[in-house]
Amino acid sequence: MTSALQGHGLALTVLDGWEARIWVPDLPPPAENHPVVRLANFALPLTKNTYAEDVADGLRAGEVVASLAEFSPALADRGLYEPRGVPELAPADLDPRAVQRQAPGRAGVQRFFSEHGRAFSLYVVARHGPGLHGAMHELATQLRGLSVLAR
Repeated sequence: MTSALQGHGLALTVLDGWEARIWVPDLPPPAENHPVVRLANFALPLTKNTYAEDVADGLRAGEVVASLAEFSPALADRGLYEPRGVPELAPADLDPRAVQRQAPGRAGVQRFFSEHGRAFSLYVVARHGPGLHGAMHELATQLRGLSVLAR
């Protein structure tokens, strides 16, 4: 069974066993507020931290949390955000040095890309253990189905 998540020009099919949320932060100027999508293979707490560091400490073996954060359209299609389309991710992409706070078994990956004139950062944190390969495959499947509308 699947469900659909959509809002702010973004749409995604969420697989059974996964939770997803979308929101726009309410940060004071000079910050620009753009959508954030959180996707995880466990029950998400009601926090709205952009990169899920508040969730990472509680990850159990095989759990994965992904944050897709949009940035200023002025960054799209150039520099760090030059790659086009949602990047493909595999378990081998996970690196223990790519997390904000290192811990045993924790690994992450961050990729930047643009789609339809919109700039994004995709940040994934996972804990190694049984089920991780399957979870990363499911995450990749869901991300391949991400629909991004031009603004």
